[in-house]
Amino acid sequence: MVAGPIINIHTHLRLKDDLPARVANWRKWNLVKVVCLSTHERWRAAGYCVNEDHPPLMKRYPDLIIGFAGVNLVAGQVDPPDALDRYKEQGFAGLKFEDNSYPYNHDIYWPLYERAEKLGLPILFHTGLLAPLNKPECNYDARDRIDSENMRPYLLDRVARAFPALKMVGAHLGLPHPHEALNLISVYKNVYYDFSGGSGSKPHLRMVVAAMLPHPALETNMADPQENRALGWFEKLCFATDNPEPDVWIPGSEFIMDKLQIPAALRRKFYYDNAAAILGLAGGAG
Repeated sequence: MVAGPIINIHTHLRLKDDLPARVANWRKWNLVKVVCLSTHERWRAAGYCVNEDHPPLMKRYPDLIIGFAGVNLVAGQVDPPDALDRYKEQGFAGLKFEDNSYPYNHDIYWPLYERAEKLGLPILFHTGLLAPLNKPECNYDARDRIDSENMRPYLLDRVARAFPALKMVGAHLGLPHPHEALNLISVYKNVYYDFSGGSGSKPHLRMVVAAMLPHPALETNMADPQENRALGWFEKLCFATDNPEPDVWIPGSEFIMDKLQIPAALRRKFYYDNAAAILGLAGGAG
């Protein structure tokens, strides 16, 4: 068991969840806050909770569940900026960007970034490969121009430059483009990342380690941040589970951090402080 409290910056609720059982499990693992992300309305057919489903659950567990509203980014349907005001009034503390028909740095989304920064709403962005929705009745990827290329990490560069007060979290380490993600968190104070994804499988864990581990041909002092760059990156990384539970991702995160020789102080930042800073909670560093 990890010492100290844990914030999960990225998970999802499903319509058929046994939520009391999930909550009991979260508390068992010492999760003190869980960010539950809404998705585009079409994902409801796949069993995921969307915006309309979250407010009652947030009220049911106000000490634990933090909701991020799903913002519609599909061509012809893009939310107007005042939709963000409504989401905040409904109790959402942040926003989820995904299923975007245009690249994240497209001007069409600029009014949304301006309003989110003004309202103090952090945004969690899906980055990297987006799995297709395998439901023929609501799989509109072709019609809506859904394309993983629109979600590459470097597309957040222009946004981070223009909106330095906007807290931004990229998901999944941007795989298969992890070095773009790592460059962003190295340069921009307002950009953070999680490395969830792949159902927490062994191949996914090893891809994350490989992205951050010094080259094996180099002699490396793992205590030196200039040689083991993961020591710097963990200043901006956050714990997340995406779809699996902490039963999978806490051991998975420990495996990754053990391989990268991450010290206890940085592990606390990863598990709590960085997410607390994004969410404006007590104890957040940065």
